Amino acid sequence: MDASGWDGGGTLIVDSELPVGKGLASSSADLVATARALGEVLGLGVPPSAIEDWLRKIEPTDGVMYPGVVAFEHRRVRLRAYLGTLPPVTVVAVDEGGEVDTVAFNARRKPFAESDKRQYARLLDQLADAVARADLAAVGAVATKSTMLNQALLPKRHLDAMASISERNEALGVICAHSGTVIGVMLADDQPGHHARVAEVRSACANLSATTLEFHSLTFDMECPRAL
Repeated sequence: MDASGWDGGGTLIVDSELPVGKGLASSSADLVATARALGEVLGLGVPPSAIEDWLRKIEPTDGVMYPGVVAFEHRRVRLRAYLGTLPPVTVVAVDEGGEVDTVAFNARRKPFAESDKRQYARLLDQLADAVARADLAAVGAVATKSTMLNQALLPKRHLDAMASISERNEALGVICAHSGTVIGVMLADDQPGHHARVAEVRSACANLSATTLEFHSLTFDMECPRAL
């Protein structure tokens, strides 16, 4: 409103299916949707860079204002690099319960040594290369390793069980909400027997005494900046 010079008022209704406190970027999604809705009403251009500037003053934010796969510095609220797009994937996940206050979580001191930081940097390089090649198997390997490293920060008690489910069903690997309560199994949509495989993974997850969730990735055709 300040950017538009408009001093009026109105009512904003937020209707979201994303659960709060699970590490699924619900607050980021709400904020980005709010900025875009107001921009539409006020006739403002709201490119991702403008949304970054507005959100930077509020809280750590995921890069959901960008289409495709990005490396995003969530504390600085700044795009690090646009990585590209991937073939569609399905994630069958379990919610281990409870909620994580993302703002408080990001203020915590992280127990990572310099060697851990170097390992994360290598994983980011591997991910960038995997996305450029649309190599879902390599993406799954990076996600699995990152999930394992995150056990030092916010452990998931179902990691071993989910890794076993992934291996039995020849899935891509495991993936987790690094600042949340969800851990899942990644499956490529174009793999033969995909629907039966998803059903089998869902059935196995249902035996873990946790809420089972299913997510589907979006695909994008538009171009984005490579880096900022």
